[in-house]
Amino acid sequence: MPAVRLRLFGGTPRGGEAYRERCEALAAELGHADAVTFEGRVDDIKDAYAAGNVVMLSSISEGFPFTLIEAMSCGRATVSTDVGGVREAVGDTGLVVPPRDPAAMADAALALLGDAARRRAMGEAARLRVIERFTLRQTVDTFRAIYHELAAGGRRSEPVRIVLPVAAVSGTRSLAG
Repeated sequence: MPAVRLRLFGGTPRGGEAYRERCEALAAELGHADAVTFEGRVDDIKDAYAAGNVVMLSSISEGFPFTLIEAMSCGRATVSTDVGGVREAVGDTGLVVPPRDPAAMADAALALLGDAARRRAMGEAARLRVIERFTLRQTVDTFRAIYHELAAGGRRSEPVRIVLPVAAVSGTRSLAG
């Protein structure tokens, strides 16, 4: 897909300048310098998610993937690595590949880029998943139900897993890196 462009959003962390320069040099060495753009920080994260058709997260380690939740809330299909809470967050609304497998990451991205209907359906499903599971209201309602059950002397037959959207609670926004 020669028209595809890779746009990398997020600032370079202090001490990471040499790594970024090696990435830029590698893109040039491979003849793809014009297809890769290091965008840097953006004022509004929604602009970064709106800039492309697929959002990718290639982490080798991740707790809860707030970046993916943000992308999903913007209706974007995602491709991400199977680390930390990624699979739990994404469910079946995005493609999840093994970590440290660039070929699988590329294949998944190309599959979505080549199928606009699938990409659109996954993006819509992702947005609904965020609304159903990861909004502040959903979290408050879940806690409230547990507290009422405990106050009534109820016992849970299974442990409850609660995902607290810290970004929504604190009002902070992460920037895809």
